[in-house]
Amino acid sequence: MFLSVGLRSNPVKLSFFRFSSIKCSKPLGSALTIRSLSNKCISSSPIHSQLSNIISKRNFSNGKFSLRGSWESIFKDNGSDRYTRLNRFQQFQRNSGNSNSLGVITAFGVGAMAVIYFISPYLFNIVPPFTYFKHNPKDLVYAILGTNLLVFGMWRIPQCWRFLQKYMLLQKDHMASKWAIVGSAFSHQEFWHLGMNMLALWSFGTSLASILGTANFFSLYMNSAIAGSLFSLWYPRIAKLMMIGPSLGASGALFGVFGSFAYLFPQAKILLFVFPIPGGAWVAFLGSVAWNLAGCVLRWGSFDYAAHLGGSLMGIAYGWYISTLMKKRRERRIKSVSKWV
Repeated sequence: MFLSVGLRSNPVKLSFFRFSSIKCSKPLGSALTIRSLSNKCISSSPIHSQLSNIISKRNFSNGKFSLRGSWESIFKDNGSDRYTRLNRFQQFQRNSGNSNSLGVITAFGVGAMAVIYFISPYLFNIVPPFTYFKHNPKDLVYAILGTNLLVFGMWRIPQCWRFLQKYMLLQKDHMASKWAIVGSAFSHQEFWHLGMNMLALWSFGTSLASILGTANFFSLYMNSAIAGSLFSLWYPRIAKLMMIGPSLGASGALFGVFGSFAYLFPQAKILLFVFPIPGGAWVAFLGSVAWNLAGCVLRWGSFDYAAHLGGSLMGIAYGWYISTLMKKRRERRIKSVSKWV
């Protein structure tokens, strides 16, 4: 199992874990990945001038857009470049017209979760091309991974920024589109963020999709993403924060996947390098919940801890639900067999 922990925009620790209680051809990856907060992406703000004194900036050339230079900045991206680039990403925020209220967005999110839950079995059993994934659950994970890669590539093209800012960025104070609660979970602006999340999705998601089935995994992943977005939107209101930056990333959904796995396989052995973590997967998951709770209270770093908690709670709910279904099916089999004995 792969665990990636980052501080702000720089990964500071990479630890490798292994689940030994479940056999699979690929290592399982943890959902302990980062949903980043673009706290430094504030334009037209009173504190912009104060940040300018702290963070050195480079001026963008007024010349033609250089695709080569844009892609090179993915790997050669210092703090000032990132600040300026992400600052440009926010230009559409203040110029957009309509804004949805938090109540409207919440109602939309809850409704979307209900729709996803009920239509997922029919979608993958009846509707092509989704029926393909019923017998190829790992390919569904690859499709999600490919969507994230596509959106990441679009962030490198300025012509796409208006669309991305509206549908792929979770603004806390100005929601131009309700669909941002879904789109932001497929959106990454920085390579390290994308790489960590997609590594976890590839190594862990392929295994869990095979265990749960395509419909259950899709419902779990999408609803964990939406729950994470809703928690992220409500947290500033509950904590009475005056200002918080927009957020994006898949880690809310990935924490849901991790929570579901930990609930279903609580005793799965986890090794930190060669050192076992006492208690197994469930203890590791509870540790992540404690870390995210502390982050919400102490407000350290620039991670969207509320989104992590929202995804984690949804993952526990799905783990309980799937566990209950499995228990009922097992009881029915026992009864049917006992009739013939």
